[in-house]
Amino acid sequence: MRLETDPTNKAITMRGPIGDFDGGISADDFRDCLKEHEGSDVTIHLNSEGGSVTDGLAIYNAIMQHEGEVTIHIDTLAASIATVIACSASKVIINSNAKYMIHRCWTVAMGNCKDFRSTADVMEMMDNDLAASYSEKTKKPIEDLLAMMDAETWMTAEEALAQGFVDEIYKIEK
Repeated sequence: MRLETDPTNKAITMRGPIGDFDGGISADDFRDCLKEHEGSDVTIHLNSEGGSVTDGLAIYNAIMQHEGEVTIHIDTLAASIATVIACSASKVIINSNAKYMIHRCWTVAMGNCKDFRSTADVMEMMDNDLAASYSEKTKKPIEDLLAMMDAETWMTAEEALAQGFVDEIYKIEK
């Protein structure tokens, strides 16, 4: 995991899993980094396989409330909750060889049959929150996005641009 802030260059680097586990990027640590850019524009360099939905949504909320323009530049991967984080930016740039993946949330559960039914209801509620963030970015209907999430949709940079998840492709070349 790597979470670094560089106020001089108006940049934050986020590399690795999202969440306060196994060295991942917690929402609290991210908020501390973002606070160093208070009132300023900032570019977030993102490369993440995803992780915790709740930490990711807290990061999404922090970026949405940031006073200043936020650009997210996807290096090689934005997957799972990292894609929701990307949707919070004013502008999303993706490298030409990067990938973008959306799916329904996952969990590990323990308990009896009633616990599992309840957990499924909570997960469905979270999936609707994720789809709503995608809908705000892409202007696609939530039902269409839930269908894409059902299919665990992987996209190239070009496909992510065509679907409205990103705004620009940065061509990687020497």
